[in-house]
This record gives sequence, C-alpha cells and structure tokens, in this order.
Amino acid sequence: MRVFPIALGLLALPAERVTAGALERAMLGKATVVDLTHPLSEHPPSAGDQERLRSEGQVEGQRTSGTQRASLPGDLGTHLDLPASTVKGKPTVAQIPAREFLVHAVLVDMAARVAEKADYRTTVADLQAWERRHGRIPKGSVVLLHTGWGRRWGDPARYLNLDAEGVPRVPGFSPESLRFLASEREIRGVGLDTWGTEIPPGSQGGDNGMRPLQHSGKWQLVNLANLDRLPAKGTKLVIAPLRVDAGSAPARVIAILP
Repeated sequence: MRVFPIALGLLALPAERVTAGALERAMLGKATVVDLTHPLSEHPPSAGDQERLRSEGQVEGQRTSGTQRASLPGDLGTHLDLPASTVKGKPTVAQIPAREFLVHAVLVDMAARVAEKADYRTTVADLQAWERRHGRIPKGSVVLLHTGWGRRWGDPARYLNLDAEGVPRVPGFSPESLRFLASEREIRGVGLDTWGTEIPPGSQGGDNGMRPLQHSGKWQLVNLANLDRLPAKGTKLVIAPLRVDAGSAPARVIAILP
C-alpha cells in the first residue's frame, strides 16, 4: 500500500508539469478522481485453477490472532501484466522505473459493439475511426478499451463467459489492432475491463493474441473498473503495482479526469 503515495509524489517532478497540475486540481477538489480498481476478495472471477486470495489467521494457543496473512497471486483482480510474465529476459515489475507508471490515457468505447457480439475484437478500423473524431493517439499513452464487461464482475460465470468447449468468450483487442498500436502509434500499453486481450483466449493457439504487445515490450492493465466514467481523452493515470520481482502484480489504478 506504500507504493501508491510514493508514485503520487513523483507527479510533482518538473518534467510532468501537465500531470502535476492535474494532481494539484484533484487535491483541491477541482478535478474528478476515479478508482479503476476492483476490490480484492477471496472470491473474484478467475480462470481454471488460478490461485485465489487467501486470508489466514495465526493460531496462538487456544485462540486465533487477529493478525491476518494474505496469499496474493500476481495475476489476480486488477493487475499489471508485463512481457516478463511470458518472455524471458524482459524487465520485471520491480525493474520498471516508477516514472513510467504516470501516463496519459485515451479511452476507446466499444461497449455498443460488444452488446451485439460478446467476443468482439476491436479492429484497426475502429481505432482509426476513433482518431478521426478525437485526433491521433498520442505516443507513449495508454489505450483503454471500454467494453462494458466490468458490469459482470460480480458474477464470475458471466465474467468468464465460457462456451460449451470451455473457451472464454470475452471482448478485447484484435492482434492486428495491438500491432498497430505498438508499432505505428508507439503506445506504452493498453488496459481493458476484461481479463485478457486475445479474443477469445486460447482459441487461436496459446497467447498469440498478446504477442504483438509482448514482443514490442508493451504492457497491459487487466480487469479494470469504472471505465464508463472516463472521457475519450485527457485522463491522467497513476498506476501503482506492488513492486515485486515478477512479470505481473496487483495494481491500484487511479484516473484523474481533465
């Protein structure tokens, strides 16, 4: 929990004047702050035999201590997923400079398409249509995908949305759109309100859908909440993952609106 205030403090650095202004407005109550993080519990939606959060009381003699120990998997709930989670030699969460977790964000709203087709893949054409309305996606930004899937969080079966063969049918980015964002727009990463970027996960050979991100060194934020409250552009994000020497980590993600 101490990572978060440290990251916020970095916003005051001179090189982040725009973000620092946003932070100051938020502290003065002149900007809206939105928490994009789902609360962690012992029963969140999870795939297959994925480890869950476990709280354990310490036994002291004949009584159980109020002190709790939690087993916290890195890919549970709202979390940051780096290429290091699947590609050897890539930086871990602990090795990423804190400065890189202070970013501009744009929001692509595909909720209407997803309402018609649950496992809709956002295409390059969709992204280009967004740019015609809002301008070019900025270099170094994070592209957030609002699909409306976050409303299913309280119902694990609907959130996973497994078909008859056990394949999850969830919305996200197409591999081509990820390749476009990574190479032609040079984004820092993507985020979405579902639990994976490939659509559907596993249906096209393992992690093929994520490889454009992994091989370009980009990262993803998964299981975000409240994306429906963000504007198309102008949002600043403070991403505060646990500083662990691993490829993924639970993260508190805070949005400061323009």
